[in-house]
Amino acid sequence: MGSISDHTRPVETLEAYATSDSSAVVFTADTMGIVKVWDVTKEDGPAPRWKASLRDELKHHRTGVNDMYYGEGQLWTASSDESVQIVNYPTPSTAATNPQKPIPPITHPKPVKALLPLSLSPLAESVLITGNGDVIRTYDVSSLDEPELLGEVDGHWHDVLALRLWLRQRRSDDSDKVTVEPWIVSTSLDGTIRKWRLSELVSPTPTVVKKPEEIVEKPNPQDDAFGMTEEEERELAELMDSD
Repeated sequence: MGSISDHTRPVETLEAYATSDSSAVVFTADTMGIVKVWDVTKEDGPAPRWKASLRDELKHHRTGVNDMYYGEGQLWTASSDESVQIVNYPTPSTAATNPQKPIPPITHPKPVKALLPLSLSPLAESVLITGNGDVIRTYDVSSLDEPELLGEVDGHWHDVLALRLWLRQRRSDDSDKVTVEPWIVSTSLDGTIRKWRLSELVSPTPTVVKKPEEIVEKPNPQDDAFGMTEEEERELAELMDSD
């Protein structure tokens, strides 16, 4: 149906939104930290194809962009430069006469591989979830100029690669009432998928995630029930030699 091959480095993530039944805006981001913005339109014909034309290029990250979300006129990006950045896009038409101050980056101690702005989800909450190395962080972003770190949990023992919202529905046993509880699902390079109550990430309790090699089975007392002492082993050896 079409392709985009203008990047000179691997493309790690993309995001898009439709502007009509036959047009869309697509964001593509690569490992150099460059975000390209494309106008994509559907061409008429017996074999319809989609044509992409470069609209803009954003260079607000120093290195690779790993995850992106777009909504409400803002592009949210997570990068290996240890930051999450929010950019107003497209630039407001009043920017020439009334320049806006850039939104400060949300800095992290490690590369950020995943983010989940819940303001762009059905919850519409001013909460940001990020994957910072093997740690899951939760921020109050009601003020983008002064985001507040609410908590962090040792979610995995390797990098967190993706975060998604799960609205878990439960039906009461004694009625037809259905309740919805928000959970966060995380995936990691450690080969696991885990789920977390959003309420526990907002107000976390200390957790320790053990690596597989750190999980040691308790010894079974019966394992040594038929073991021999050194004297018994010596006697057995002497009997075998005598044969």
